[in-house]
Amino acid sequence: MKNKHGVMHNLVLGMMGFALLMISDWLIGACGKGNSSNGIVQSNWAKAGAWRYEAAVLIAGVAVFLVYVGMKEMIRQMKLTRRKRDPWSIRAAQVFELGGTATIVASLFLRVKGVILPILYKKLYSTSLMGADMLAVVDDVFFYISIPFYVLSILMIVCTSVPYMYQVWNGRLRIPKWFILINPMVFWVLGWILRLFKNYLITDFTACMGSFGLMMMCWCILQHVAHIPERD
Repeated sequence: MKNKHGVMHNLVLGMMGFALLMISDWLIGACGKGNSSNGIVQSNWAKAGAWRYEAAVLIAGVAVFLVYVGMKEMIRQMKLTRRKRDPWSIRAAQVFELGGTATIVASLFLRVKGVILPILYKKLYSTSLMGADMLAVVDDVFFYISIPFYVLSILMIVCTSVPYMYQVWNGRLRIPKWFILINPMVFWVLGWILRLFKNYLITDFTACMGSFGLMMMCWCILQHVAHIPERD
């Protein structure tokens, strides 16, 4: 592989970007002790510090540039693993590119969405509106942004994980086959399972499981590159 160190450098930058997204996700999604959910509304939104949401957007704004570098490199590596005799391998690379592009776009969009609803609820909470009215307003606002939210989330999680798992299973990536479990979709499902424990420390950590899964998948592809012989 030519410029192996440059490739690994790009992937490390991508991991740093996803780590920053984890921090942003935690600032947005961690609700703390005594929180209760009413649909998409969290009761502790009303007393959360506004600085958290400002910091979350600023951090995501920086992270998106690092994510772009890392994800573009991941897409390139997935394209290099495809085989012309295996049409599914070619499709896997194409789907991964779709999911990777959605991840770059979603890196900032989803965090901006994540701060709009809590800030709106905090502002409404300080008015004379009834609780049911506040919930209705927040639900209505979410309705208008829900379609791109769900579409980008699915593309980001599923369309990166499934092609990656296919290439690992078929030995296209030079990593152990059990690495097939290290992908965003597995961590996303694990997050939902952990929330069943109803422990606020665990629940707060699950807010960043998606970004954690993307960071670990980037690490796996870094291991693949590390095992490729370097050539001039």
